Order: sequence, then structure tokens, then C-alpha cells
Amino acid sequence: MTQIAVIDYDMGNLHSACKGLQKAGATTIITDSAREIEGADAVVLPGVGAFDPAMQHLRSRDLVEPIKTVIASGKPFLGICLGLQILFDGSEEGKESGLGIIPGWVRRFRKEPNMTIPHMGWNTL
Repeated sequence: MTQIAVIDYDMGNLHSACKGLQKAGATTIITDSAREIEGADAVVLPGVGAFDPAMQHLRSRDLVEPIKTVIASGKPFLGICLGLQILFDGSEEGKESGLGIIPGWVRRFRKEPNMTIPHMGWNTL
């Protein structure tokens, strides 16, 4: 069975991500261990919150290099919400550097009528 490491860096909806993955048949482990992250079959970086604290938490737990190692290996990796944003070089909403895995900057949506920013919730497709 596929084991998916869900990275714990105090900035995520860990249990929601795990429930969804488990419903799809995966075995999950919530971890901040580089060894467990690198040993998993796939990795998820969830996220809720602000860019700068997220990067500070990743650095304080020495998780930057394990994340880069996993991605460079070609192992399946999913960044959810803030977990995707911190893969970029940086964000207009922060001063910290991102992981630099995806070139470019996260930018705020420009204001438009009938559009709430930040956007949260469900949409109809």
C-alpha cells in the first residue's frame, strides 16, 4: 500500500488532508522527520496561513532540504494551497524567500467587482 508523508510544520490542515488521502486508499503518516519524508512513496505539503511564518517553520524544523530532495527525486509531491505557494521563489505577501522550486512569485489577485479576496470556500464548476 502507498504510504504518503503529510508534512507537519505547524501550518496545515493536516487531518483534513489525511482523511481525503485515506478515503482514496492511501496510508498516511503525519511527520516532520526528514527520514520519514524521504522514505515515503509520496509527499503532501498542506498549508493554511501566511507565507513568511510557513517558511520560518520549515526552516526551524530543517525541512527545506528534505522537501527539495524529494522533489528532485521525481517522487510524487503535492503542495496544497500555501503548501504550493511556498514552492515558488517568493510571495508579494511576504518578505521571506520561498523554496525556489517553481520559478516566479505568488501575486495577489487584483480587485474585481463581485470577487472576495481572499477567496475561500466552494465553487461550482
